[in-house]
Amino acid sequence: MKSLQEMIIERISRSRFGAFCIGDFLDLAGYDAIRKALDRMEDSGELRRIIRGIYDRPRFNVRFQEYELPDIDAVARALARNYNWIICPSGNLALNRLGLSTQVPSCYTYISNGPYLSYMIAGVELKFKHSASRSIANFSVITMLLIQAIKAIGRENLLYDDILYLRRHLTTEEKDMLLRDRNKTNRWIYEVIGDICEV
Repeated sequence: MKSLQEMIIERISRSRFGAFCIGDFLDLAGYDAIRKALDRMEDSGELRRIIRGIYDRPRFNVRFQEYELPDIDAVARALARNYNWIICPSGNLALNRLGLSTQVPSCYTYISNGPYLSYMIAGVELKFKHSASRSIANFSVITMLLIQAIKAIGRENLLYDDILYLRRHLTTEEKDMLLRDRNKTNRWIYEVIGDICEV
């Protein structure tokens, strides 16, 4: 019979998540048992505690002879699962995700339906800004991301080249989601989505 630690490692190995919270394993055992197992795995070096309650499996970079930094986006998503938040990249991070900027953000900012919170992780700030639930719960992921990106650009600064880039790079499925959501947006966003989807 497999030990709890073996079952946790097996799940991590199969998962697409880059960071984990206790809630990701609660179907395997009770809260206290999971917490103690994660603590033991941290002590043994199998897992790394990034912040309280959030862990990852550290990866050693042979070329640079050091452990890679935590995946900040994966940490944000683990926190969202842990607290049952809806989150979406905001500002420069949203632009980066859509390919409208190649600049690596110095601060990873997300809107969420949770509280305002900020963490420092390996010298990088991870920030959550509260947004009304109706602003994010009613939209698909791509619509939330697009709204945050074009708000970051600003109405006066949005270029036709930006529209063309999104028109070429968004998938048909993503455009269909945008069109389904656009009636719930304001007039400016409604028009931008129409231009992107050529309707």
